[in-house]
Amino acid sequence: MTRRRCAVTTALLVLAGACSQQSRSTSPEPIALPDLSSLEGSVQRQISNRHKALDAKLKNPAIPQTDVAAAYGDLARLLMAVGMDDLAVSCYLRAEAKAPDDMRWSYYLGHAYLRRGDRSRAAAAFQHASRLSSADPNPLIWLGATYLDDGRPEDAQAAFGRALSLQPHSAAAWFGAGRAALALRRYVDAVQDLERVLAIDGRASAVHYPLGIAYRALGDPQKSDAHLRQRGDVTPELDDPLMQSDDDVLDSSMGSEHRGMQALRRADWRAAIAEFRRGLDLKPDDVTLRYWLGAALYASGDGPAAETEFRAVVQRAPDHANAHFSLGAIDDAKGRRREAIEEYSAAVNADPTLPEARLRLADALRTSGQLEASLAQYERAVDLDPRLVEPWIGGARIFIGLARYGQAREWLFRARRVHPERKELAELEARLPPTHR
Repeated sequence: MTRRRCAVTTALLVLAGACSQQSRSTSPEPIALPDLSSLEGSVQRQISNRHKALDAKLKNPAIPQTDVAAAYGDLARLLMAVGMDDLAVSCYLRAEAKAPDDMRWSYYLGHAYLRRGDRSRAAAAFQHASRLSSADPNPLIWLGATYLDDGRPEDAQAAFGRALSLQPHSAAAWFGAGRAALALRRYVDAVQDLERVLAIDGRASAVHYPLGIAYRALGDPQKSDAHLRQRGDVTPELDDPLMQSDDDVLDSSMGSEHRGMQALRRADWRAAIAEFRRGLDLKPDDVTLRYWLGAALYASGDGPAAETEFRAVVQRAPDHANAHFSLGAIDDAKGRRREAIEEYSAAVNADPTLPEARLRLADALRTSGQLEASLAQYERAVDLDPRLVEPWIGGARIFIGLARYGQAREWLFRARRVHPERKELAELEARLPPTHR
């Protein structure tokens, strides 16, 4: 739901005397920032403040070197978040030189190198981080993934094996091990490893594609096709406390939206409302933030405030389908049937592919006695998403109510093929006259 962060294409400048990106040497000279004008004002201020804090520490000889390293690291994390990966590398190299026993700087340096596509240096950084923190599997998991992307499956398998020795139930490590085994054509091992991933994290849809390929190589087309049909892009979750989403790091409208959405998923309405309002302080005309503020307010029980926000959205963006849908739901709940139909119709017109809007519009039309118009919406909702059982039920009721029993029988036959477990469909079929069964 968050928008992609803007790419920064301004050339990055480093003052004379800055450390080389190819070495681990450091220099007392401060980091020079490039032009930040393409960034949100709040992000500009955030980076500038971090830069000033670093500069102040560099000028104070009494500051411990570990604190200077942390200041370099704090600035580098922001620079990575806005795409200034080269300058972030320079900062992390300096942090590493100031605090060579702190694995964080080698670990972050590895990620910064990965952002630049420099896999050989990324691997070296992850190796160094793993040596500094030998009980942490995450540097090894990233090392394995880096090797795998670099066409080194045997090295990758060794790294994932070491990670699994530290954390045997890591779905991310098993996923890497399975992909490494597949690359090495060890198909039995690949199947075992990848099936174990799904046993640990069934939501990891990205596992299905390599698993399907492994089953095909083993001569099992039925299992192969079953997994290939479920292929997706959700990778196994990696518990990595050192890494935050870029949007979580930035004090920006995008960052507020991302944090607000996370709070919504946790059902923490107060935190979500605070984040969306913070985002609107930074970007008052952002209709997406305003819509989600309305959603959070509604979920918290503040219907009037939510309605105010949704109406503000459609004033700014008349074709905002979700805002019209939400207004329709509010009108529906208050018994304002005509207004609900208008809002649901506006949602459908703004986005004809929303099956939920079609369903709600169909229900409202049926309740108001407009059966033929309602039926058309149920049929369209079924076409858009046959997995929704409600439009099947609503359409059957209308066919039966209109005494169009032949059509009702055909409709329910199709419905029960998709939803054989739903008793409501069987009960509706039982209402048909015997001569039409």
